[in-house]
Amino acid sequence: MAQDFTGDDASPVAGNVVYAGSMEDVVVHVPSQSLPVPRQVPAPIAVFVGRAAELKVLDQLVEDPGQPACLVLGMGGIGKTALVVQWANHVTDRFPEGQLFIDMRGYSAAGTPLSPDEALASVLNALGVEFDRLPADLDARSALFRSMVSTRRLLIVLDNVAAAEQVRPLLPGSGSCRLVLTSRRDMDMFRTVHGITTIRLKPLTVVEGRQLLEQVLGEKRIAAEPDAALLLVEKCEGLPLALQILASRAMESHRPLSELADSVAGSSAGSPDNTIAIGTVLSWTYERLPPDAARLFRLLGAHPGGSVTVAEAAALADLPPKAVTDLLDQLTRQSMLEADGPDGYRLHPLIHAYAYELAMRDDSEQERLAAERRLSKVTKQPRQNVDWVNDAPATADRLNRGALADMLAIRLRQAQSEQPDVSFLVHLDGPWGAGKTSLLNLLERRLTNSPDPSVVVPFNAWRYARVEPPWWALITCLRDQLIRARPWWRRPWLHIREITTRVRRSGASYLLAMIVLVLLGAGVIALLGPISFAPTKFGDFAKAIAAGIAVLAALWSASKVAAKLLLWDSARGARLLEQSHTNPMQEVTEHFAWLVEHSSKPVVFFIDDLDRCDAKFVVAILDVVQNLVRDAPAGAGQIPRAASFVVAADGAWLRRAYEKTYENFQGAVDEPGRPLGYLFLDKLFQLSVPMPAIGPQVQSGYLDTLLGVSPGASQELTNEVQEVRARVVSGRTESDVLSALDAASPAARQAVIGDAIAKMSAPDVSDATEHALQKFAPLLLANPRGMKRFVNTYSVLRVLRTLEGNTVAPEALALWTIIRVRWPLAAARRASRTRGRGGRCDHDVR
Repeated sequence: MAQDFTGDDASPVAGNVVYAGSMEDVVVHVPSQSLPVPRQVPAPIAVFVGRAAELKVLDQLVEDPGQPACLVLGMGGIGKTALVVQWANHVTDRFPEGQLFIDMRGYSAAGTPLSPDEALASVLNALGVEFDRLPADLDARSALFRSMVSTRRLLIVLDNVAAAEQVRPLLPGSGSCRLVLTSRRDMDMFRTVHGITTIRLKPLTVVEGRQLLEQVLGEKRIAAEPDAALLLVEKCEGLPLALQILASRAMESHRPLSELADSVAGSSAGSPDNTIAIGTVLSWTYERLPPDAARLFRLLGAHPGGSVTVAEAAALADLPPKAVTDLLDQLTRQSMLEADGPDGYRLHPLIHAYAYELAMRDDSEQERLAAERRLSKVTKQPRQNVDWVNDAPATADRLNRGALADMLAIRLRQAQSEQPDVSFLVHLDGPWGAGKTSLLNLLERRLTNSPDPSVVVPFNAWRYARVEPPWWALITCLRDQLIRARPWWRRPWLHIREITTRVRRSGASYLLAMIVLVLLGAGVIALLGPISFAPTKFGDFAKAIAAGIAVLAALWSASKVAAKLLLWDSARGARLLEQSHTNPMQEVTEHFAWLVEHSSKPVVFFIDDLDRCDAKFVVAILDVVQNLVRDAPAGAGQIPRAASFVVAADGAWLRRAYEKTYENFQGAVDEPGRPLGYLFLDKLFQLSVPMPAIGPQVQSGYLDTLLGVSPGASQELTNEVQEVRARVVSGRTESDVLSALDAASPAARQAVIGDAIAKMSAPDVSDATEHALQKFAPLLLANPRGMKRFVNTYSVLRVLRTLEGNTVAPEALALWTIIRVRWPLAAARRASRTRGRGGRCDHDVR
């Protein structure tokens, strides 16, 4: 809860405060010498009548040392808070060391009740304890609270208490501190055990109700219509809140009280006790509000309750502060709000509940959630109604993996430009739930929205796991994506060219199909009889039209059948090719190469969910990929192209699939530290990218995003980020960049990670890094592929470690890279032990 120190007689707290959660952990806190005396009790309301006996009981609370607490009980709207606020403002001088006011939100419609932890945090902070020095344990906070208030003349008001559990840790114990509670619930056992004085508020008497109306409307107006005034008091059952709202309505409308009394009587005619509900009273006022004020009133239902600031109301309504202030003043004049200081307004729980009910009834869910998000940005607190979070792959970069997607996009484009006729295969390795599909979404955006875009072909392996043969699904997805990438008027031309190419490549079957189509059309025409092209009768004309439609329908049907069987528009046609062709995979690879070559942009396949398929399909689809990229001809165009592949799957799943399929060969071709599964994946993929671990800073930020908490950046952090970014950008080597990150705070480091990765991937820094890695050549595998894997894996691990906040030295990372390349099984076991200890994989390589 926000503190509002308004006292003018602020005096510094003398001496040091020593507190401890236990004797082993003592913390000394020196309060600021300028800390004001807390005066948080709101200003008294303008209209207050009666309650003389109750005020005397509260006065005794000050005098009697044996009565440390008092509970004010009563129904909603009966004036509990008004009584306590009125009394507290009259005894300010009796509590020279402060008055604290905490709304426990026990009956808030939109918010959740305040926990004892939160209430103690607010009280202790008001007494000078900084939030970051608060004891974490509830018992320790309660003990510290009792120690700090034991010698202070202090009043604490806990408003809207729902249950004894909320306030038990805030009982002050012996001393001069006093506690006043308000609640609708009689906590009899709690009162008896702790000896708490109880005040039970009753409705206003007829005389007191008349006095309230006189304070608002004036004695003359009430004296002129005494019967109408009496009827209003009776129908409202002496509830001050209802009476005040009706009086405000009468004052605004200037209508005779008799008319208002008649409408009240009509509204209460159907009630069992012939009285009027407070919701009805509120509805009369709400229905006469201007549209903007009514909308703001509804949106106030999304506020947790208690005091509402102008900034919070402006965020809820998405309006400028000046405009929202005018609307708040309108609601105040109608007694829907109470002024609470120069910049605050109080919302009665019953009125708050009514606003919440209206918002749920009249406003859409999207509008309510948007208002809560805007409010969260102002309060820096989680939204009260957090959105349900689905498990769909993310399209927004909430885990700072955009830098990794940038690096992969650069590598793919680099491979496509330097060797366009050579395929580049990338493996995104991570367990289920690691975010592989989300990373593919980020990578797709970078590949398709760049100055040199690519055609991305999504391939969900799980969707095609029961389709045979596997190559048909790959080619079909490629063809469909190429068609979608073209304007609609160019799509038929691609079909025609594809048919022509297939006829030229294997013309016999297509020639037979064309002969069958011609004979079929001729047969249809013969059956219909001779057709006159100059019809003189209507019958001849209809016969000609019918014949033309029949011929077109027959040709269309026959062409669809031929396409499914001969152009592989169906899996059955693909199986027919395998059964009838002497070398079907040669035909498949040539056609695959033709499709890739006739794409206007480079082609990149995204194979996802392969780690949900059985071992047979995993091996089959990866073998097809290997055949397509190895056996496909370079193409006949001026710029031959080859497709690249990004496979997102758990590496353990893929390795197990190969080891199960080729289990008879295990032990025959294995190498020390490189079992059969690792050998297959090393041969297939040029680059293997482990999914980065989520560091504490990223994890905290991600959870804040899900909860709707808007991170606040201090000016000090902003300045630090600018300084660190300048050092990163000006670095000349990888070590310079790492030194800048090492010297930064975790928050600043996280903010400049993208700049750091971009700098280390720059050609000049990358060339210097590769030059420095030459000294590790004697430790590498003695073959070109092993050396290439070392360079690629080092660059990937550098990005991953940087994303995870680990600025490991280049030499240590190079040695770890060698272990991963040469002895991947040992590296995997080391990573598994790290995970078992609750750590992050590959992080202990410093």
